[in-house]
Amino acid sequence: MLIASLCSWFNNPSGTRLMAWQLPVDLGWQLRTGVFNYGALCAGCAIYIFFVTYQSWRVARAESSADPVQMLTAPKLVLASNYVWAALLCLVPPALFLFQFLCSDMSTIAEVTRQQIQLELARSHLGYAATPEYTPILPFLLDSSHLADRFAILTDQLDGGWFIPLFSAGMLLMARAFLPLRLRFVETAIADRRPPCLGRSGMLAMGILLGLIIFGRAPAAMVSEAQAEHLLSVGNYNAAMNWLDSARFLNPELDQLVTYHLARGEAWYYLHPEQPNAESQAYLGHYYRTQKDFYTSYQTMLTTWHSYQHTPWLQDEVSLSLAQMAEVSAPLKGMPNTHLAHDEPALPWLDELLQINNNNFYAQFTVGRILYDLHDYAGCEAHMRMVLNISSSAEMRSAAYTYIALSRFDLGDINNAREYLYKAQDLDPAYRNNTARQHMSGMR
Repeated sequence: MLIASLCSWFNNPSGTRLMAWQLPVDLGWQLRTGVFNYGALCAGCAIYIFFVTYQSWRVARAESSADPVQMLTAPKLVLASNYVWAALLCLVPPALFLFQFLCSDMSTIAEVTRQQIQLELARSHLGYAATPEYTPILPFLLDSSHLADRFAILTDQLDGGWFIPLFSAGMLLMARAFLPLRLRFVETAIADRRPPCLGRSGMLAMGILLGLIIFGRAPAAMVSEAQAEHLLSVGNYNAAMNWLDSARFLNPELDQLVTYHLARGEAWYYLHPEQPNAESQAYLGHYYRTQKDFYTSYQTMLTTWHSYQHTPWLQDEVSLSLAQMAEVSAPLKGMPNTHLAHDEPALPWLDELLQINNNNFYAQFTVGRILYDLHDYAGCEAHMRMVLNISSSAEMRSAAYTYIALSRFDLGDINNAREYLYKAQDLDPAYRNNTARQHMSGMR
């Protein structure tokens, strides 16, 4: 458990690894603090495990010794159930993390979804096979409000630290099996001699009630949102708006999700067609995009962007619309002699996307690759260096170093170009970056 507290639990799609001590616990009550984090939880579990182990060691030592002092100071009994409770305690941190990511922490979900979409789009323009994912994700269909999509992101980005408490629980259960049988018989005898306690049922009921209060708020918000979606599908917009308001009351972080505002926008659009707002206009643009009318969707979203407050969720939706417009011409696809016909139409949309969000590493990388095809090597290097500043992903950094090196080769700076190719290869231990390796080996 101490090792779990020091390991990375989650990889952001941008490449940042989050250690257990960097992940605050958030159960949907907006009481997040850096002090209460998964590293502290794992350390607390480790302390309890050390206590149980120390007690077992003292009993074993006293039984194997004839020293009366040790026999008097040793614990009277080590219960096998202590190991079971310790194992269950080890499962608490990973279970809380799943609950937080899938149900309650919508601000993190919004940020991770934003980065995941950028990563998936950028991977499509690497020029070689990207790192395979456990669950394939389609960027333009990724919906952060759906539990299945959040689970898909989680399966792709979970790191090894999350699994260590599971192994810890298994080791404790195995250790319990090696306890002497007489200790387990004594434990059973003690349990049989205990008088029935009427207060246990009351304590159990209080525990269940407290658990529902602590953990029930975020799932209740999800249920309210699901009910609102059902009412929207049958055209009961007044009731749907009430349920959406209830969902936001239960979990205010829903305000971070694009899909939540699109649902409110749909209800408002049909309830008040003569009183448009940012949400109803965003819903309209989203609707055009689902109908493959990408240009009308872009026009609607651009008008919304210039007419209303630049909130993060609106920026996400506008960025997605611009990315869709850029991908319509299929840039960097097909044979090299046809690249220019596909690349040049995408540049204005990508440039506009960078004006809205200069930290979009998909746009920075794609523009850099297009400029390389257009022989603007200085421009390509500038955009690839922006990718290096924005993304910590080894995959993206390897690709960025590759095109910096190729630009330097074409400018005649052979020595520095080779140094950048070495960096690109060092960041590619899986040997997927064929572009860098072919240039280094002289094949191209």
